[in-house]
Amino acid sequence: YCCTTTGKFHPSSDSTPPTSITNRETKRTRMDSSNDSIAALSLLDQGNTFLINGKPSAAITSYTDAIKALTSIASNGDRESNNLSKGLEFRAYSHRSEAHLQLQNVKDALSDAQSALDIAQDTNAVSTILLNGELESCRSRKEKATKLLPAATTATGTATATAISTASTPIIAKKKPPTCPKYQYYQSDSVMTISILERNVTPENLKVDFDVCSLSIVLEKEGLSFTVISGTLFDSVIVPKCKVIYKDEKVLIKLKKEEKIEWHNLFGKGKTKVKDTNTNTSEVTNTNENGNGKGAVGVDALEAGDATKEAAIPMVDPSKKVNRPYSSQRDWNAIEKNIKEEEESEKPEGEDAVNKLFKNIYKDADENTRRAMIKSFQTSGGTCLSTNWNEVSGTDYEKERTAPKGSEWKNWEGDRLPQKDD
Repeated sequence: YCCTTTGKFHPSSDSTPPTSITNRETKRTRMDSSNDSIAALSLLDQGNTFLINGKPSAAITSYTDAIKALTSIASNGDRESNNLSKGLEFRAYSHRSEAHLQLQNVKDALSDAQSALDIAQDTNAVSTILLNGELESCRSRKEKATKLLPAATTATGTATATAISTASTPIIAKKKPPTCPKYQYYQSDSVMTISILERNVTPENLKVDFDVCSLSIVLEKEGLSFTVISGTLFDSVIVPKCKVIYKDEKVLIKLKKEEKIEWHNLFGKGKTKVKDTNTNTSEVTNTNENGNGKGAVGVDALEAGDATKEAAIPMVDPSKKVNRPYSSQRDWNAIEKNIKEEEESEKPEGEDAVNKLFKNIYKDADENTRRAMIKSFQTSGGTCLSTNWNEVSGTDYEKERTAPKGSEWKNWEGDRLPQKDD
């Protein structure tokens, strides 16, 4: 270098750099190497943390970045820095081999272990930096990867062959075997309705056997027979008035009760006495969703005629164009009329008969009679019912209460109320 009046050094072919400049460049190189070493140590420590916490994939990434940083130190640093970087590089390769083993990457694990051992053999100073047992751990990883390599190669080939075989062979879905359909039931005072939850059932594959006190339902599905229901009913039924209604999504079994009582269960002991032994005949009236009767099976002509008549539902005459707010072809006016006629023709018994009598009296009575019935019944607490308005209008039933024998009137707080006997 030559010096000019400006005080700067310029390169010259026959000059040598001053000692101060050479020392400055050496310090800068060492500083850069030190920074790279710190970064590599940080990445190596980060990879160790990932490996300990069971995250081998993240550890491999950190070790790879550390190896890149250490490679640049080896190419630019001095001898001391090179020894340190080689020791750290050995650890990075050795620890990355362990991470590959955890991920079953046998080939990569073997390669990293061999690279670490090569670094340890080429650099004599590395052995002074490594801790006790690090070389032995690396050799153990190499031996383990060497033993696992044939098995891994065989497994890879088998998996590939299986994948090719699976891709070439069409997958045939196994058809589920048919199962017995479920059912549920609900009731009114006069009819017990059983709903079989099976779609697209036809009379040809459903066998229903009615008896006065028993019921049997067998369904044929996909060549198999399933007994859906079989047993003794809770109470007796009127066989000619029992019927089956087929719908798209289910089948309804209508059982006409002989007595208007509530059944606690569908099955029971039935009745010990049977009024009509001639009705112990298998009979079913089949009706589709539109209400068209399909006839009767296993009964005499008279019972068959009654059952068909029972199943007949009034339909709208297609020749008459009547605007209706619904699309059904049933004549609901006629159906309502038939229901009312059936209700009127039924003869209630017991408490129902008394209630019906009072309803008829109230319906046909004049205004005063109705007023008398309402006042006497409500103000007396249900203990008196009178149709004489002249008598009821001047009577205060709340002060002249009468209670049944052995009981007395009390308010909600439990205080006794005045009664007629007081």
